Amino acid sequence: MRKKEALFFVLIMVGLLLISNTQLGYSFGDSIFRAVGIPPWINTEYDSGLHISVIFGLLVIVAGYIGAVKFYQVRFPKIRSRIILSCIAFVFLLPIVTENAMILLKYNSVSINSVDFSKNNSQCSYRSEEANVKADCTITLINYGKGKDVTIRPYLLRSATKVMFEPMTVTLPPHEKVGISMAFNGKQLDGTGLSGWSKDIGIEIEVDGLKKKYGKE
Repeated sequence: MRKKEALFFVLIMVGLLLISNTQLGYSFGDSIFRAVGIPPWINTEYDSGLHISVIFGLLVIVAGYIGAVKFYQVRFPKIRSRIILSCIAFVFLLPIVTENAMILLKYNSVSINSVDFSKNNSQCSYRSEEANVKADCTITLINYGKGKDVTIRPYLLRSATKVMFEPMTVTLPPHEKVGISMAFNGKQLDGTGLSGWSKDIGIEIEVDGLKKKYGKE
């Protein structure tokens, strides 16, 4: 019986892992689903529509919650509020824990794998003059390792027209998450008259000649 009771808390933990965001601003469940070859979103091209991994995680949490309350409420009358508060704390603390874990893991690294892009608080406003486009961007990067020069090139996701921005190089402080405000110049490759603001951006980063992309260009 005790094994059955403990199973409900395991379900809650698994569900929390599926719905909680990492330090990079996306669901931890997305990584798990992709690792086993399952798309975490209905719209796989733009990661939009129904968020399958989160829906599945919520269902698992509900099942675990109902079972835990059923078996423990008589002995622990406050079990409902304790589970809810624990879930909130877990969701809040997971990105902090994962960020610091990666810093410890890659503390002395200087490779491209020691730098990550976080979509949280990353955004661009942009405007065009004929074919020329200027974008004022705030880009959030995490340098888990030592200080390093990183070349950055943003691109607009889901944009009706294609824009090619010129890359720029910045020096990241070691072992920190930083929000960098930068102005990028680019060319509109098709169409004219482009302006707007978007948090739906991707970036290409380059370190020592090696490149890594976040988001489909």
